[in-house]
Amino acid sequence: MVKIKKRDGTIEEYIESKIVAGVKKAGATAEEATHVAKEVAGKVAHKGEVTAEALSTTIVTSLKKVNKKASEEFVKFRDKKLSTKKQKMPTK
Repeated sequence: MVKIKKRDGTIEEYIESKIVAGVKKAGATAEEATHVAKEVAGKVAHKGEVTAEALSTTIVTSLKKVNKKASEEFVKFRDKKLSTKKQKMPTK
């Protein structure tokens, strides 16, 4: 089973349905989202652990092939989420 190393250092199982949900939220159709999730799963299946950043890049690359607009929205959402998380991080 593939593990995802999140940006905060926690480890999570790879769950294909999360990819489908995120891609659909970005504006892809259910069919496009399923296609992207299957393609991404195939690319990470042989790896024991993948970083969230690498996974996100793989998703965007795959999504661009089927729905360029949705890939742009996915990147905007991801970047906004990362920006929000950085603002919440305590300073040392």
